Amino acid sequence: MLNQQQAGMLNEMYNPKFMATVDRHGRPNLVVITSFEYYRGQIIFGNLFLWKSARNLEQNPHMAVLVIDTKLNYFIMEGRFTGFQETGELMDHLNSSEMVRYNAYTGFRSVGTMELSAVTPVQKVSPLNMLGAYLKLNLARGAVPRFPGAVAEKFSMLKSIKTVACYEDGRYTLALLPAAGVDGDYLRITRPLPQGSLYAANVITPAVVSFQVKGTVERQGLKVEQVYATGLPVPGKLIYELKT
Repeated sequence: MLNQQQAGMLNEMYNPKFMATVDRHGRPNLVVITSFEYYRGQIIFGNLFLWKSARNLEQNPHMAVLVIDTKLNYFIMEGRFTGFQETGELMDHLNSSEMVRYNAYTGFRSVGTMELSAVTPVQKVSPLNMLGAYLKLNLARGAVPRFPGAVAEKFSMLKSIKTVACYEDGRYTLALLPAAGVDGDYLRITRPLPQGSLYAANVITPAVVSFQVKGTVERQGLKVEQVYATGLPVPGKLIYELKT
């Protein structure tokens, strides 16, 4: 169960919620969803443009979600996807929300439900630690990025929110990154991750611009092998792939 603070953070529409899923081969996907809610004892979320995430959940119901607020408080939920519903009370509730009433595109296609198995306590990112990591990774600049410069810029921003997900042996590593730097094909980070594992990382800026990158964790950092747009009008579109 969520405590009052966690439920409040989850229900705040403007707090980013990063949802990690994996496909049947254990390849992670990490997207921002704002529609998560704690509603009448259930954790629910709207399916608007979740093509890959929805497919992953049908293949592997194990999921994890990182929730963060504007004061840099965050917590992580882990659990099991229990299905999508296209009609009923939960759909009616989501489609009457402010998010949908003023949406110029469409309502939710379905509503998903999540059964919790673990929740971390609320933690807080120290702004000083964030600044220290940023200076460490960005004062000594690396090679010019080979992946799109606009994406590199977003990951390098001090005030952008960056997360990363790995999945090994049936377990998630879902983490907030206080900062990231760029060096050629790599995102440099300060948090250790299991080398050789596949990862997905996501960034969202205060202007609500978001990208997802995927690749392999190596000694030099996160090797950027693919970049996806995650916002409208083309969410999920592959916009870069590393040529070998």
